[in-house]
Amino acid sequence: MKKHSHAYSGLTTYNDGHIHHYGGVTAKAKSGVPHCHYMEGFTTYNDDHEHEYCTETGPAILLPNGLHYHYFKTRVKVADGHIHCIAGYTSAD
Repeated sequence: MKKHSHAYSGLTTYNDGHIHHYGGVTAKAKSGVPHCHYMEGFTTYNDDHEHEYCTETGPAILLPNGLHYHYFKTRVKVADGHIHCIAGYTSAD
């Protein structure tokens, strides 16, 4: 069965006087079946630190044209004594 992935990017929440950018490509998952994608990475380096994140997207959200996308929301790991949250949508595939 064919596999696919999605791109994603965004900004963290504003905490401790700053934000971070993040982005990447999800892990591949089987196409044509109910599925989620694993996501992991690091935020940009800002305010002398970065944050790691690892999470899974929600299930596929179908579009009328047959493509789909996913919602995600999680907290990044603690760094420099604080956390941020990330949330958004992947690209449609």
